[in-house]
Amino acid sequence: APRVLVTGANGNLGRALLATLGEAASRGEAQRPRAAVRSQRAAQQVAALPEHTRPEIVTVDYRDERQMREAAEGCDSVVHLVGIIKEGANTGYEEAHEGSCAVLARAAAAAGARRIVYLSIVGSHPAARNACLASKGRAEAILLEGEVPATLRSEEHTSELQSRTNLVC
Repeated sequence: APRVLVTGANGNLGRALLATLGEAASRGEAQRPRAAVRSQRAAQQVAALPEHTRPEIVTVDYRDERQMREAAEGCDSVVHLVGIIKEGANTGYEEAHEGSCAVLARAAAAAGARRIVYLSIVGSHPAARNACLASKGRAEAILLEGEVPATLRSEEHTSELQSRTNLVC
């Protein structure tokens, strides 16, 4: 049965996807999903899922290729939900989008993953005037050039995608 790694798993969309994948695992249709988060607080958010849908949780630094490879080992697919819409004092677009995608592309290949699904934004393009959209566009290109085949999902609102959590099934 397939196993999925979900990065950025503590957001609303990540938790909804994990619940759906966890339900499939509880019926024997898939293996228990793995959730990658970057902090103990994020891990606690994911751990609050109902027990029968709760994933395996790993805390990683999305910039650390070894940690990301270990998180992806044994997973057929990776759903990459890491990203920001607004830059903060500690995280910029380049690190959150391009940096995390470059590390993931190498780590997923080393771990033997067969597919990466990336959540992007409508209007993403490396030449976009908006800095966020340009960064997302560059991140898409990084994944598409990687060894592991990538599927890009561009949504205007994540609530649209949240209702369609069958991304990898």
